[in-house]
Amino acid sequence: MLKENPYLFAFPIVGVVLAAIPLVVLGVPALYFLDSDQNWLALVFGIALLFAVQAFVTFPAAGLVAAVDEELRGRDASFGRGMSAAFGRFGPLVAWSAIQTVVSALIGLVRGNGQGNVVGVLLRNVVAAAADVMWQLITFFVLPVMMIEKTSPIQAIKTSSSLFKKQWGTQLAGGVRIGGMVALLVILPGALVLGSGVALVLSDSTAIAITGIVTAAIGFLIVMLGALVINAMRGVYSVALYHYATDGEALAGFTGEELQASVRLKS
Repeated sequence: MLKENPYLFAFPIVGVVLAAIPLVVLGVPALYFLDSDQNWLALVFGIALLFAVQAFVTFPAAGLVAAVDEELRGRDASFGRGMSAAFGRFGPLVAWSAIQTVVSALIGLVRGNGQGNVVGVLLRNVVAAAADVMWQLITFFVLPVMMIEKTSPIQAIKTSSSLFKKQWGTQLAGGVRIGGMVALLVILPGALVLGSGVALVLSDSTAIAITGIVTAAIGFLIVMLGALVINAMRGVYSVALYHYATDGEALAGFTGEELQASVRLKS
């Protein structure tokens, strides 16, 4: 689907570009207040930053879901139509962004700031990671449900969770298999190139440091490319899995066996 409809890549790209706006507008003041020991102001700007980034990412993601659903139904779609459908659900998507922000903040509180004894820090990180994985699983279908069934965020969470339980039971072992080969063949090498570039930047030689900057930039672009591909794949896959979990229909070139096996279960 992505090969036949390359415009779908525009959704995650726009999401990344839009997310950079609050990082500058709200992130810089948050860091300033934190450095000035004005912790309450830093907290306010930090929460606003989390919400703004989440909202700016959510709308293109919802537009991608709408466009993919149209394509799967055999109807022509476009970037403009997808974004129009997303803004047509403005209120619910803002509310969903707020819910995501609150949950992210709570998981961050559980994880803590890394201070304390080693056992306590490790335990908090394990609990936070488990909570994050479970939240990602039970909300995997939220955007397809909100965009296709036109429900509220709360109802979409309930529907998403029930779809997972109905189709795959409760013996979940970690997540949905999406983009594994992309991560292995693109993101991992890109991260290694990025790390090598950072190491070169720390060199005492100016020439080597310049080479490191170029190398790190190339590595960063490779990682971003891989992340954008995975995000686009996630949008396609979430809609295909939604239809499979809802009515057993295998779309987008998948087979029922592939879709059923895409969720990791406990052995």
